[in-house]
Amino acid sequence: MPRVHLITYGCQMNEYDSERVAGLLEQHDYCLTDTPEDADLILLNTCAIREKAEEKVFSRLGALKTLKRLRPEVLIGVMGCMAQLAPRRIQERAPHVDLVFGSPAIARVAELVERARRGPVVETGEAPLLKLTARPARRDTLRAFVTVMEGCEKFCTFCVVPRTRGRERSHSPDVVVAEIRDLAAHGCREVTLLGQTVNAYGRDLTPPTDLADLLERVDAIPGIERVRFTTSNPYNLTPRLIHALRDVPKVVEHLHLPVQSGSDRVLARMNRGYTRARYLDLIAALREAVPEIALSTDLIVGFPGETDDDFEETVEVVERVAYDNVFAFRYSARPGTPAAAMPEQVADEVKARRNARILEVAGRVAAERSRRLEGRVLPVLVDGTSRRNAREATGRTRCNRVVNFDPQGRDLHGEVVPVRIAEALPHSLRGQLAAVAGAPGEARTSA
Repeated sequence: MPRVHLITYGCQMNEYDSERVAGLLEQHDYCLTDTPEDADLILLNTCAIREKAEEKVFSRLGALKTLKRLRPEVLIGVMGCMAQLAPRRIQERAPHVDLVFGSPAIARVAELVERARRGPVVETGEAPLLKLTARPARRDTLRAFVTVMEGCEKFCTFCVVPRTRGRERSHSPDVVVAEIRDLAAHGCREVTLLGQTVNAYGRDLTPPTDLADLLERVDAIPGIERVRFTTSNPYNLTPRLIHALRDVPKVVEHLHLPVQSGSDRVLARMNRGYTRARYLDLIAALREAVPEIALSTDLIVGFPGETDDDFEETVEVVERVAYDNVFAFRYSARPGTPAAAMPEQVADEVKARRNARILEVAGRVAAERSRRLEGRVLPVLVDGTSRRNAREATGRTRCNRVVNFDPQGRDLHGEVVPVRIAEALPHSLRGQLAAVAGAPGEARTSA
């Protein structure tokens, strides 16, 4: 059997796309291999959201050039957002690449691979507006990503996603539910519903629906214990969805809600569609509905024209909201985006200084939030062993925090068990297994 090695960069949707490619190739007798040296086909699934992500891809392609020289029959392909956005740059910098194709062409991966055996192939184009009905073959997994919609129509001035992923296209609820039922039948306990703007789900369907309705349908699937969704845009966060976070039992008390900036002036230049006051009103509504909710966010420092005062407004938002986790990024100009041509580009050393400051503030705030969990008994879905201590089990709380603990000789994989939190560490929690009998289960008041 021919062997394929997949290397994935970027977001959860890329991880899902890689699984989809693996499933499609398995239908044509390919099997997966963990090492590129054993592969007949090597595919890099790429991200184009930041310049650093692209450079990682080119670095890996440079390393694979030696393998290609030793084994010229090996096919090397680049897929995903970077392939969709910059196919010519890939060909120029890495001429040993045999196949380049964007996300819209994933469904035809087997055909494209066969064509590449006869000569180089470049396949891009607009994302199809037709709804996808085919889903990938899936292996047994405790947790799984499920793409429920693709594309984005927000046109933030810094973002290439509308160009790489196309317009918003929602999968039908029946197709989503059928896939999750199949996952549950194979042992999956937790699903994360994915979309570039996942809380815009369903408005393009006939009849229209929404994410809150889909969450209720997924909640009814036997075997599924937890439901997450990402990434949401504040513009599409509705009262119905906030109520679903409160009322749908399997939906966890965790939400990733990008703020990007705390300055109205910068938010307007970003074309985000909301103000600082609107964002903070949403946070207040979330905490009123779900007092235990854990919040995480994305933000950009050094956006063109961002002043020291603008940045301090972002710092104030981070402290005021008290996020459990913050993903901060230095602004990276993306070719073809309006922000790349804006005046007042911020110097790299200023970006670095602001990034360090925001991470320090975010870390301090998150540590304070973590310390509040000490002494509490939380339900933990056990998914493996600790990376640092093979004798310890590891899992996650409903609020998505990693917990390591002694399983006391039990095989708890896939179980939800009560763990008393003994210590909050910088990136995880350490706990002690509580009495398994009479476990609290998935109480809505637990973190």
